[in-house]
Amino acid sequence: MTSINQNTIRTPRMHLRSATQRRNNPSALARRTRALETRRTNLGNTIIELEADLRQQRAALATLTIEVDHALRRRDDEGDRYERLRTERDNLRYTLLTNFNQSDLGMEYTKLKRWWYEHVNNEDENTEDANYYDNRKARFDQVSALFDELMDTGLAPIIEQKALARETYRLASEHHYSLYQQQQSIMMIVSDLERKLARARIRNRLLNQARGKKQRISKKKGKRGKRGGAWTAKYKKSINCNRPRGFSQKQYCKYGR
Repeated sequence: MTSINQNTIRTPRMHLRSATQRRNNPSALARRTRALETRRTNLGNTIIELEADLRQQRAALATLTIEVDHALRRRDDEGDRYERLRTERDNLRYTLLTNFNQSDLGMEYTKLKRWWYEHVNNEDENTEDANYYDNRKARFDQVSALFDELMDTGLAPIIEQKALARETYRLASEHHYSLYQQQQSIMMIVSDLERKLARARIRNRLLNQARGKKQRISKKKGKRGKRGGAWTAKYKKSINCNRPRGFSQKQYCKYGR
């Protein structure tokens, strides 16, 4: 029989890791830790950006709110001015009409106007001769033109002021509405940023808890019992003096037993 060289033939040995060893694989744990830190870093940067955007939008909203208030007051002032000029125009028209009616020309105009109304509604066309009708009609037209000219001349300045006030009020209203629309848009942006920032802070708190970072205690807890104290008999019995753990167990194994 030939002898087999023990040094040339080696039996392969299989190294099987237990489930506990696989779970505690340092490389996998390191990868999870790095991934968690990356998420925390990205989330922290997101929170910083959201806070900066929120501060900027809130400042813009505060400035725009002041402008909206000023525009609203200006619109109301221009509206009051327009209404005041309308009232003044109506009062002036009434005054001019009253003065005209009380004048000789106004009394003549009233008579001619009554004659014209009766002539138009009179079915008998032979009551007046042609010359009398033509003269009365020409005088009525002349007095009517004088009345219109008097009213137009007297009301022209305030009508011009009223038209200018109406245009100014229209522009002020459009300016206020434009600023108001911008204000509402920024308010929606601020609300959206606040909602995103609140969610980001919640996720950041959860990531800190997953990382094991202690959160700041916001209120006092109950009193804790005294830490440490004498070792129990059960604990002393569990100490392995062949492999003591820590300085206290070494001292106990050396001097305490």
